[in-house]
Amino acid sequence: MFKIITDTGADLTQDQVIEYGLEVLPLGVIIDNEEFLDGETIQPKDVYDAMRNGKTPKTFQIEAARLEHCFRQHLESEIPFLYLAFSGELSGTYQTAVMVGNLLKEEYPNSTFHILDTRAASVGQGLFVKTVAEYGQDHTYEETVAYATSLVGKIRHLFTVESLEYLMRGGRVSKASAFIGDLLTILPLLTVEDGKLVPIEKVRGHKKVLRRIVEWMTESKPLVEGGHIFIGHGDDPVKADQFEALLREHVNPASVTKTIVGSAIGAHTGPGLLVVGYFEA
Repeated sequence: MFKIITDTGADLTQDQVIEYGLEVLPLGVIIDNEEFLDGETIQPKDVYDAMRNGKTPKTFQIEAARLEHCFRQHLESEIPFLYLAFSGELSGTYQTAVMVGNLLKEEYPNSTFHILDTRAASVGQGLFVKTVAEYGQDHTYEETVAYATSLVGKIRHLFTVESLEYLMRGGRVSKASAFIGDLLTILPLLTVEDGKLVPIEKVRGHKKVLRRIVEWMTESKPLVEGGHIFIGHGDDPVKADQFEALLREHVNPASVTKTIVGSAIGAHTGPGLLVVGYFEA
């Protein structure tokens, strides 16, 4: 028996957490100088509502004490564990987890655990964790760690936002760029490369950017067809449904998971965000 641990950066559904027996550690969000834990003391919808009301949330990594408490519980019970972490390029959580793990290894020299940077975020990380958890149901701990390691870099993420206003609030685009972009409805299409969130295109119009995401996905049709797709939204389930319907006009995935995006990404991108995760390699 072994345990798979992840964090709220993965944007998994509660049903998936229960089905695979996952342990999920909360990333943090700060609103008006008050600290909250994502999914525990604040829900994603609360964060989006705060942003609609003019707030600019900030996020913080999982604290070392929380990681140590979690890891130590499993070490004392002699239960091997695998921690699948939010991209180390987007949060310091992975680096902190490695530091904590190294200290605990000295205290528990015969322990078995592994900490892996998924280089993924949001529903891309969710797809990563779900895939590893399914594999782990019928394989040994060692096989599962090797399989998880082999998946790093194989998931494509595609993000777009409803408005540049929230990226502007967080200092990620200039005020002038946000004004012009929103005036002309010019929206960014972003992805995750080497664990970092990077822009790849600018698309004019909300409907067109959704169609462009579908075009990107149909370029990988042999993998998308019959594969598992994760769709995340920034408190906009209607947009997620519309995107799924558009996608199914072109490909027939084995399953589609739709979920609200938590604070780790949502606090920086705002309501109306749409993000897709799928295997591209």
